Amino acid sequence: MNNLQTLLMSSAMAVGVVTAQSGSARADVNNIVLVHGANVDGSTWRDVYDRLTADDYKISVVQMPLTSTEDDIAAAQRIVDVQDGPMLLVGHSYGGVVISEVGVDPDVRGLVYVAAFQPEAGESGGGLLASSPGEFSSQMLTVFEDGHYLIQEDAFLSVVGNGLSDEDAIFVARSQAASNSAILEYETQSAAWTEKPSWSIIATLDRTIAPDLQRQMSERAGSTVVDIENGHMLPMTNPDDVANVIRQAAEEVE
Repeated sequence: MNNLQTLLMSSAMAVGVVTAQSGSARADVNNIVLVHGANVDGSTWRDVYDRLTADDYKISVVQMPLTSTEDDIAAAQRIVDVQDGPMLLVGHSYGGVVISEVGVDPDVRGLVYVAAFQPEAGESGGGLLASSPGEFSSQMLTVFEDGHYLIQEDAFLSVVGNGLSDEDAIFVARSQAASNSAILEYETQSAAWTEKPSWSIIATLDRTIAPDLQRQMSERAGSTVVDIENGHMLPMTNPDDVANVIRQAAEEVE
């Protein structure tokens, strides 16, 4: 074999190695869709978004109207439909109900629940809260004639916002997105976690969705469980930890 043939063969082998490595890299899920909870909006994900985009993940943040769960599912599905390949869905709090429904889409490869409801088909967020009560209660709500509600500021600061700085807790409390009470009554039609891998981040100091309830739901689902010692608003209080779990999930799903 002359030098030219040797060089060409070596080059071909090198290209083959690079191609195989690139193919392996493309097998990882790069699209990540973030779904916020009730009474807030997608801005609660900003710190997690910044960390994941710095790693070249393509991050999309759903903005739900919170007028009904059906409307919220439709809003999330629109974002899922415009992704350019397989994806991971991440839901915080009530967002767990939404990703459990939308996650049946064939392009969704896995789900991450962050201090979230992880309902079985036929269950509702309100029913789950009643089954294992935390400190959150209906007495903390101001309900309007059209069925929408806001969480009273003192309750938001002490129950929902524990773990946030005083400044952040007050800002989130005073920038609430009014949610329709029907979202707590909606009975889930699908539970995508029964067919797809899931991760559950449990907020061990959560006063809104009791940590024991989070653990029961995640164990029932066979989720990979990660505990974070903080309150309900983990995307804001612990963005590094939350982003790390999302990276792990994106690397492990097929």
